[in-house]
Amino acid sequence: MRRNRFFRYPFYKVYKYKKEIRNMIDSGNKTNSQFSKDIFPKEAWELISKKQEGDELIIIDVSTPYEYKGKHLKEAKNVNLLSRFFKARLQAMDKSPTYVVYCKLGGRSKVAQKLMQRYGFQKVYNIIGGKLLWQEEGLPFATGANGVNKFSICPFTI
Repeated sequence: MRRNRFFRYPFYKVYKYKKEIRNMIDSGNKTNSQFSKDIFPKEAWELISKKQEGDELIIIDVSTPYEYKGKHLKEAKNVNLLSRFFKARLQAMDKSPTYVVYCKLGGRSKVAQKLMQRYGFQKVYNIIGGKLLWQEEGLPFATGANGVNKFSICPFTI
């Protein structure tokens, strides 16, 4: 019996996630007083290092928990974009602080940035090139699983 070529490759999974992400983007709300910008890792590092005591700056890693455990930025929180809880997490977050969003390459963080805009976040920065460009520029990382979101892991056990 010959298998269909379509199921030999995991492209059908990517298509499934594209539909879910498009639905998330289309269902969000947007307000007028927002600021959103793509920045390079050096600019992000300057923004993070200049953060003062009273400033609210939240760093969000939208990678999977596995990718987050490998390398992440210091004080970053893991909110998995592909998690079924992502939309609920965005709705529950405070919209007024400044957010810096990143992932491994920059694609997922761009989607997260657009979603955050739709949900009314005031200031959102996206790191272009993600962790790979951050590493290439020689900027520091943290390691470990301290900020992993416990809800992004599959709740079912076998």
